[in-house]
Amino acid sequence: MNDVLEIFRKMGAKGYGMEVKANEVMHTGNTGYGAEHIPAEVFKQGIIDLIPQRARLLPLLPGNHGSNLPKVLTTGVRGLSIDDLVFQGKNEWTTGTASQTEDDHSQQKAKTKKVTLTQKSFICEVDISDDELRYNAANTEQYVKERIADAAAHTVDLLIINGDNETGGTGNVNSDDGAPAAGSYYLKIDGGIRERAINSSYTVNVGTLAAADYADILSKLGEYAERPEDCLFIQPVKVSAKMKQISEFLTYQNSADRATIQKGIIPTPFGVDVLQHRGVPLTEADGKVSATPASNTVGQILALYKPAVQYGFGQEFNLEVVRVAGYGFRLVATFDFAFSIVDSEASLTNPTIAAGINVTV
Repeated sequence: MNDVLEIFRKMGAKGYGMEVKANEVMHTGNTGYGAEHIPAEVFKQGIIDLIPQRARLLPLLPGNHGSNLPKVLTTGVRGLSIDDLVFQGKNEWTTGTASQTEDDHSQQKAKTKKVTLTQKSFICEVDISDDELRYNAANTEQYVKERIADAAAHTVDLLIINGDNETGGTGNVNSDDGAPAAGSYYLKIDGGIRERAINSSYTVNVGTLAAADYADILSKLGEYAERPEDCLFIQPVKVSAKMKQISEFLTYQNSADRATIQKGIIPTPFGVDVLQHRGVPLTEADGKVSATPASNTVGQILALYKPAVQYGFGQEFNLEVVRVAGYGFRLVATFDFAFSIVDSEASLTNPTIAAGINVTV
């Protein structure tokens, strides 16, 4: 199964993200987690409060190594330009032997690069009471199956954006001034876009957002920004709201393709698509999330050379239904996933990711 999304389609995916709720059971008296699914109020509200977004980053990334991969796979990088071959000039054969004329140029090698993908395991459990199933006019089990399947799709987006395995009291880009909570998804795989960009100083201090800031962020990618269609900006809703107020975008509304910043449909700064994603958080000025929510007041913009993300799945998405005698059922979903971002830390000439931090929102 080469198409990674087929893993999720098999489960009837409809497009939702995952929020892990500890020690909670769905039942008919638990508002927001089962109470609504009795005959009087079928489908009034979702059974569990899951993120209402389809995984949208993963399908944009060409570095897919497939599924059913071994625990550790070292393999060639896919879709990423490592170096360029250039033809050399040759001379006409006029004197001597052919072998002498062949020496007018040198032999070249096509560079390749390897990446190691180490699978990490993920799990989500939802408990459903017998009464929930007996008195529910909707198909609760199937409904939750679809939600969990889409949660897996959304989780891999979040891993690629926020992966950081720092467990200390400071330093994790998702919890800078407090130790991350044990079991947090982002601790499983290091080197997400934000971690790599911020800790490697591939950053631009933005402040009040202007059109030139998108150019400055993109320039951090060097040669990898040559083809705008291979790049992507990822940002939260509040940054998008500020972006739409930039004068060059307002000019577009009046002069269409004659606007200096715009190519195509809003928003594509300098020809680069923008993915609005709730996985990119508000932060402190240094681009890291504070453990104190009130301190997270500024936004950020991530720039990505899409082929740099190499990824693949180990075991296929697996969903088990376990009977809890006398009480109900437990739905247990598991899957294995690995990714690695190839950039200048991996001996490339330029970074393949960058971040605009401290964006006023």
